[in-house]
Amino acid sequence: MNEQSSIYKNSLKLERRTASLYVQNTGSQQCAPSYGWGPGVRNHFLLHHVIAGRGVFLCGDRRYELKAGDTFLAYPDTTIHYCADAQDPWEYVWVGFAGLDAADYVAQTDLKREEPVYYGRDSDELRRLVENIYRSYGTATHENLAMTAQLYSLLSFLVRTATSGQERQRETADCALLAAEYIVSHYETPITVEGLAEYASVSHSSLYRRFMKRFQMSPKRFLLEYRIERACAMLVGTDLSIQEISNSVGFEDPFYFSRAFKEIKGLSPRQYANRKRTE
Repeated sequence: MNEQSSIYKNSLKLERRTASLYVQNTGSQQCAPSYGWGPGVRNHFLLHHVIAGRGVFLCGDRRYELKAGDTFLAYPDTTIHYCADAQDPWEYVWVGFAGLDAADYVAQTDLKREEPVYYGRDSDELRRLVENIYRSYGTATHENLAMTAQLYSLLSFLVRTATSGQERQRETADCALLAAEYIVSHYETPITVEGLAEYASVSHSSLYRRFMKRFQMSPKRFLLEYRIERACAMLVGTDLSIQEISNSVGFEDPFYFSRAFKEIKGLSPRQYANRKRTE
């Protein structure tokens, strides 16, 4: 125990189970000969970058012999076992991470369940990125924010350098869903169908066809109806004026807003608010 304590530099566990992405733990270790962990499972992603020496990573029934410059990723709830070499034990730096979006981000990298290892790939940059997370550790709010920012930088690099490339990801993505997500996140700003098509990397006609297939309405109608739904929530839940609500949901003209609202809801904004409050 004393020997391991002297080489165990840091482990920080932060519970943020509803966050998009967060650091679960991070550390750096010069392992003793044959020192290892497992077999067992983790409930989060765990990425190690080997700085020096050698070791073995076992994932399920697969065995990977690793050396300085290699990187390996353990997936959550997957049986793993890793062990330092008896003659040339490895030193590594690691980060464990989780979050609601963690699996989606990892899926866009080249570290797959069936091949969770980089053999010397991007070694210097990966070491720098993981060490940046480790150096940012701390319990203060500003340290937690810095550490999370460094984790986003790491995953951004892994996604950006994936061999599939951003262009291929765009091709295989659902352009209608991409455009709809953009509308939901930016409904209060000026949005055009041409701009949505450019954002989704498709033609205007392709976006229209795929939108009709997925949502049974055009992108323009989807935008209009979503803005009206947001307005409904404001009419009932706030004391904002009609003009303030109109501006807040992306309508520059309050008269057009009232006409569009009545077309969709069958009532004027004021009538709708009065009825809902009475109910």
